[in-house]
Amino acid sequence: MEYNYERYHLNSFCKFIDKHIESEFMEYEKTASLNIVRFMMLLYGIIFILFAYSDYYFYGGGKTFYVTLGLRSIALVITVIAFFFAGTIKQYKHTLQLVSFTELAIFVIYLLNLYNLRAHEYSLQFMSVMIFILAVFLIPNLWRNCLITGTVILALYIIYSIIFRKAGESPSALQRSIYLGICLVSCAIFIYGREKSRRRQFASEKLLEFMTITDRLTGIYNRNRFEFMLGLWIKNMRHDPFCLVLFDIDDFKAINDTYGHNTGDQVLMEISEVVSANIRDSDIFARWGGEEFVILFGNTAIEHATDFAERLRKAVEDNPNGKAGKVTISIGVVQYRREKNTMNGESAFDVVDRADVKMYEAKKAGKNRVVAEIVRD
Repeated sequence: MEYNYERYHLNSFCKFIDKHIESEFMEYEKTASLNIVRFMMLLYGIIFILFAYSDYYFYGGGKTFYVTLGLRSIALVITVIAFFFAGTIKQYKHTLQLVSFTELAIFVIYLLNLYNLRAHEYSLQFMSVMIFILAVFLIPNLWRNCLITGTVILALYIIYSIIFRKAGESPSALQRSIYLGICLVSCAIFIYGREKSRRRQFASEKLLEFMTITDRLTGIYNRNRFEFMLGLWIKNMRHDPFCLVLFDIDDFKAINDTYGHNTGDQVLMEISEVVSANIRDSDIFARWGGEEFVILFGNTAIEHATDFAERLRKAVEDNPNGKAGKVTISIGVVQYRREKNTMNGESAFDVVDRADVKMYEAKKAGKNRVVAEIVRD
């Protein structure tokens, strides 16, 4: 089993092609960025309402100002609601969609405010809209969401400028659109690079994790990872009863000596694939070392674990192995011993040692068989 690099390829919208990897990345981003996104969104609304002071300074009080204050207050309420609601959404991608809708809602309120003020200071409008576009790309979000939101903001402003244009305005609507379009494209390019870098970092971390916890040849868990998982299972009584299965490839040295180590490696990979295909997703399968493998069967008593082991033995025996021909395994099965009504039990070393003893009993009894301990109540 080899590491699948294609799972980490990005599409044109800078998202992982593999949906499961994209989902993992979203959870990764949620842990790192959720609080930042929420507070920046709230800050977005607070800054927006603070500009009511400049409205009063430029346009004075009266009915027009109070309508403006009301609009800005609505924007603040929207961001406050979004701030609290964002923390309750399970999927981070939906949180980011909420952020985009909030940004668009505030911009629509901004345009309504321009209409209310009958504002024609186009240079100030131009700067304000540029700040909106910059803010959209500043708040952490999916690159696609930023691009769509920024484009909609630009389109709405162009439509507003065309409808309420004034003769002799400077700069013209066309000039402002070009400048804002350049701002949008520049932000999109910059954030695309940042997003791509973040995802490459995530892929590198996943690769490092994969290399740390898995066996390089077979792609299943390595011994260190298995010992860690076994320790967790011993501490966690929810898995009781659980069993450990230890098996060894019969006459593996003869396979290497007769057909070469490449054939031996192929046998190891073949058996790993056969066993992986015949166990449950919840079971823990690892290469213990050399030609020895180990499996943890959770929530499984010794009788059922023995049945599982027998099916695995038969599946391996029936599997063709190229030059090596028929390959068999000898299996030892034990159930973890925990003292009744307590958290105490045997150590990881003890349970593995007992499984090892049973496995060698299978070897001595003629190989290609399962030997399980007898559990007494």
